[in-house]
Amino acid sequence: METTASAGWTFEELAGDTGTFYSGYFGKQPLLRRGALARRTEELLSVGRLDDLLAMETVPPAYLRVARNGQGVSSKAYTRVVRAGGAALSETVVPEQVYELFRSGATVTWNYLHHLLPSARRLVDTLAQSLGAPAEAVAFLTPAGHDGYAPHHDPVDVFVVQTSGTKHWRVWDRPEASRGDSATYTAEELGAPALQTTLHPGDVLYLPYGTPHAAAAGDQVSLHLSLTVERRRWRDLLAETVQQVLADEAFADSVRPDRDLDGPAHARMTALLCERLAAAAPAAPAPRPQGGTRPPREFQRLASLTGLTPAARLRRSPVPVELGRSDGGKTRLTAAGHTVAVPDAVAGALRLLEAGGSLPAGELFPGASEPRSLSAAASLTRLGVLEPVPATGGTPR
Repeated sequence: METTASAGWTFEELAGDTGTFYSGYFGKQPLLRRGALARRTEELLSVGRLDDLLAMETVPPAYLRVARNGQGVSSKAYTRVVRAGGAALSETVVPEQVYELFRSGATVTWNYLHHLLPSARRLVDTLAQSLGAPAEAVAFLTPAGHDGYAPHHDPVDVFVVQTSGTKHWRVWDRPEASRGDSATYTAEELGAPALQTTLHPGDVLYLPYGTPHAAAAGDQVSLHLSLTVERRRWRDLLAETVQQVLADEAFADSVRPDRDLDGPAHARMTALLCERLAAAAPAAPAPRPQGGTRPPREFQRLASLTGLTPAARLRRSPVPVELGRSDGGKTRLTAAGHTVAVPDAVAGALRLLEAGGSLPAGELFPGASEPRSLSAAASLTRLGVLEPVPATGGTPR
């Protein structure tokens, strides 16, 4: 069971002082932080939690990868097709075959773990928002005394978090000549490692994009979580900025190929584009949505709303809300993919709550009866626009 502490993670827990991280390590060199998450490894990931996931017996093969002696094992060795009524439904992982491969020395890798575990999802969300780039969580479970994968580099930045057992790491300097987004090596061609270290539970190791590395378990079963972050290049930022500028209606006219491709119109639009780009703010970091990143326990949240009382204090939730103009005493409200019309007085109360604080459900609709105000409050709470102030630690914000 997850503790309430797992609801909050900070980027500083992984990277330490952000100024030092960005200036001295980000994209440049590895960073080892001993015991950075020593008090939080069990709530993040445990060997027993992976047993629980495998026991579901409905894990698609895309979520699991197995490697032995540094090489991948064909998924046919540990999957089967689920059938119902004689019809093939889907392919799934077979726990007994995965365990047998693990007993024979294979490393079991769990891809997209943030799709399955809320604790990993919250940490991935924190990383993605802090670095403004898509992030994922991958778990590596290695038998005692065995290697994981052959020396290689990945097309992502990686934060390694050791959660159980120990793992011996060899890390090499990045080759001067790029070998593509990902590559494998032999120890001979890499030479002596720049860093050799053993990670213990709670240790965090940052590896920049393209850093060759290899890892082997110590004398116990070893489990570590790799939090991977895609690089956000200048070309990505500039492309997003240009797309924002080009959304302007000034660029919406059709092009006449008989006169516009090489003439005054082309020169005019090019000059306008340069002018708008010079005045544009850079596109804000906007990581692509990750699978499984929606807040968990929605059923539980909705069930808790039953019996909302007029005295129950409500506050604005993190759900983005767009309030339009007033029309006939109603204001257009868009949130969570829904558009509704709310009384202007209710819209006014929501605008006040944007600055923080809370109010009783029976007072959300100024000037209306308490039952009518309570009804409006219940509707907006079900929609996710409002949320109850927690009974403990619920100081109005």
